[in-house]
Amino acid sequence: MNLVFLSSSTGWGGLEQNLLRYARWMLESGHDITIMTVDGTPLHQQAAARHLPITLIHRQQRHLPWRAALKLRKRLIARQTDFIWIRDPRDLPLVSLAVSRLTCRLIFQQGMQIDRPKKKPWHRWRFAKIDHWVTPLKILEAEALQNTPLKPHQIVRIPLALEPEWFELSEEQSVARKKLGIANGIRVVGCFGRLDPLKGQDMLLQALETAVDWHALIIGENTANTEQNWGLELRAQAKSRGLEDRVHWHGQMDSLHTAYAACDVYAMCSVSETFGMVTLEALASGLPVIGTDSGGTSELLGHGNQGALIPSGDSVALAHALQYHQNIPRPSKQDLISYHKSAAVESWLKLLDGPARPAS
Repeated sequence: MNLVFLSSSTGWGGLEQNLLRYARWMLESGHDITIMTVDGTPLHQQAAARHLPITLIHRQQRHLPWRAALKLRKRLIARQTDFIWIRDPRDLPLVSLAVSRLTCRLIFQQGMQIDRPKKKPWHRWRFAKIDHWVTPLKILEAEALQNTPLKPHQIVRIPLALEPEWFELSEEQSVARKKLGIANGIRVVGCFGRLDPLKGQDMLLQALETAVDWHALIIGENTANTEQNWGLELRAQAKSRGLEDRVHWHGQMDSLHTAYAACDVYAMCSVSETFGMVTLEALASGLPVIGTDSGGTSELLGHGNQGALIPSGDSVALAHALQYHQNIPRPSKQDLISYHKSAAVESWLKLLDGPARPAS
C-alpha cells in the first residue's frame, strides 16, 4: 500500500518522533511510504538522516488552507495514495479538505488530549472525513467520544509501542553511572523530557528537600520556540534550595537506555501527560515509576497497580513515594506485551488491510 505520513510541525516532540517511528515500521513491513514535512524542520532532518522518502510541503495556514489542500490533493492522486496518516490537530483542516471525495483514507493517530468540546459545524465536517481515529488509551477514547463528533465505528484503540531492545536486559547500573558521572552508592530518581513548567521538574526539586537521601538525574532541554529559559530557572531553584550537589543535569540524549539504567526510580512529574513515552520506557526498563494521577499516566500505571500515583504538583507525596520506593508495584512482562513493537505493528497491519469503515 501507499502510505503518506504528513506533519507540518516545526517541533520535535512525541508527536513528530512517533510519526517517524511508525513510518519506519510501516516501511519495514513492506509498504511504500513517504513523509511529507516542511523543509528544515527536525522531522525533515531526522527523516533525511535515516534515508527515508521525503516530499517537502509548505507550512500552510491553519484555517481554510484551500490552496495547500488542492496541491496536496493532486499529490495524493498522483501517488495513488491509499492512506494519509497524521498526528497533529493543526494538519486536520488541510488533510480533511484534500481527501474529500477521494478513496484515500485518513488516519488520525491521537497524541494529545481533547479537554474541551469540538462540535462546531466545521469540526463536524472535518471529523466526518476521518476514517480511522487511532487512540492509545481507554481514557482518551472516552474523551474523544465525549468532546468530538466522532462515532464509535471510527475509533480504534492501539497503544503506542517501543522497539524490542527496550524490553531486553539493560546495562549494569555501575557502568551507566560511570558514563554519566554519577557516583555509586546513592539513590537516583530520573526525570526526562523537555524542560518546561508543565513537566514538573520543580516539583521534583521541592521533593528532594524532604527526601534528603535522594539525588535527581534531570535530562532535557528547554521547549523549542519559547522565550522562557526554564532550565536556567531550575538550576537557580536547585542552588537556592541547597541541592546543587544532588541534581545531575544532562542535555537531550539520542538514547535514554543508559539514563534509565543509572536510576533507581523514575518520576513522571508532568501536570498532565497524554501518553508519556518516557513512562513506558521506564516501565520497560524495569524501573519502579511514580507518576502524577492525571492524563493517561494513571492508565499506563494500571491505576496504581503497576506504579505509584500521586496528585499533580504534590511534592510531599512525591517525597513520601521515594521514601517507600521499595513498595512500588511493577508490571509483569505480560502486562507490557501490548506496548511491544510486534504487537503494535500487527494491530496496524490488520487495520490497514481491513475494509474501509462503514458509512455513518
